[in-house]
Amino acid sequence: MKKNILLLITAAIIFSSCDKKDDAITETLDIPGKVTVNFDAVFGTSDFALNTNFTSGTKTYNFDKFRYWVSNIVLIKANGEEVSVPKSCYLLEETSAVAVQEGAYTYPANKRESVELTNIAAGDYKGIKFGIGVEQKYNDNLSLTIGELSQLNGMTNVSWMWHTSYIFTAVGGKVTEGTTNKTIKVETGLNANYKTVSLSFPQNVKIGSSKATAINLKADVGMALDGIDVITTPTVGAAQATTMTAVANNYNTKVFSVVSVN
Repeated sequence: MKKNILLLITAAIIFSSCDKKDDAITETLDIPGKVTVNFDAVFGTSDFALNTNFTSGTKTYNFDKFRYWVSNIVLIKANGEEVSVPKSCYLLEETSAVAVQEGAYTYPANKRESVELTNIAAGDYKGIKFGIGVEQKYNDNLSLTIGELSQLNGMTNVSWMWHTSYIFTAVGGKVTEGTTNKTIKVETGLNANYKTVSLSFPQNVKIGSSKATAINLKADVGMALDGIDVITTPTVGAAQATTMTAVANNYNTKVFSVVSVN
């Protein structure tokens, strides 16, 4: 009888210990984690770089600027639940130095291809959504700021503003076709051209405190210009509304893709 009681006590201690371990594991998994989202700029199958020639069909491009706003990032759990990242508004760019204020100031050359997200709820995730551009609330009122959004962040001259609203995306440089050379300036903006990109991961990725997670994306500059005759229309802006909408749709459906998650 004593032996049976001793066995019961031992079993209770073991089960209690297992429960505590399980609780500890669950507690660890429930701790929010950190995610780095990498936006690797490319041109087709080549790594993107400024002042470098890229050929597409009969055209050769040489870029001095690639910039865009990423906003309202949402991570999608495996069960479909959407986890919004608060105040997520980031300026991604690869740009040469820009003279502003008639040369009185120089906006320095800069390359930024990643953003770090913190305090992301633990769990398994299957996808990501994000806006390209600035949502209407902030685009219509420049006195409001959120995240990195500010008139002074990378916008020290009107070439990165449309007077009373933000430029969402910008590609600049030169294009050559045969003996024709053009300076290109392809921009998107205006509330109707704010787009939300939705991407699925190749496999679910676990986010939590046990490791840093990376979401690796491609941003194809060539696809931003897909279907656009930049020889005929080298400047794309508000005055070229139809072409600008086509460029915005390219950002929405063609520019971004998932390489890997880990």
